[in-house]
Amino acid sequence: MQTIYLAGPEVFLANASEVLTKAKILCASFGYSALTPFDGEVTDKQLLDRANQIFLENVSIIDRSDIVIANCNPFRGACVDDGTSFEIGYAFAKRKRVFGYLNDKRILPEIVKSKIPTKPHISGYVIDGDGYLVNEDFGNSINLMLEFSMIHSGGSLVLGNLESVLKLLKTLS
Repeated sequence: MQTIYLAGPEVFLANASEVLTKAKILCASFGYSALTPFDGEVTDKQLLDRANQIFLENVSIIDRSDIVIANCNPFRGACVDDGTSFEIGYAFAKRKRVFGYLNDKRILPEIVKSKIPTKPHISGYVIDGDGYLVNEDFGNSINLMLEFSMIHSGGSLVLGNLESVLKLLKTLS
């Protein structure tokens, strides 16, 4: 049985344990064992030591997994959660197959403009409030480094949700 690591900002939900338990049950119904960041053992009490232990446990869980499935919906802004982004990159570097899902596959500049204030710029692109051009306009829906990590790992970015990716995985088996 292949093991899936579930990456995403769900760990920040007030009912995270419930949401992740349901996700693990869904994965099991498709014949996969699922692990989440909550499956690590964290015992340190000091804040930075605890954070370091969470990091090491999550990396270890990804190492033990065959596949990573990442929730790539915008989190606290217009882009993928930064911890999830790290997990995607780490999994790619470890030669894991990586899939992501999101519920909006408009091109990234359109997603950004719908989430944060922008204004026109002389370049023809729009600019955000911090002065950065919204110019990653290649037809991708998330940062190109993330999307192409998935593609080059043998995975893909899927319009839908976790179940959509699990259905796709079954057709690829």
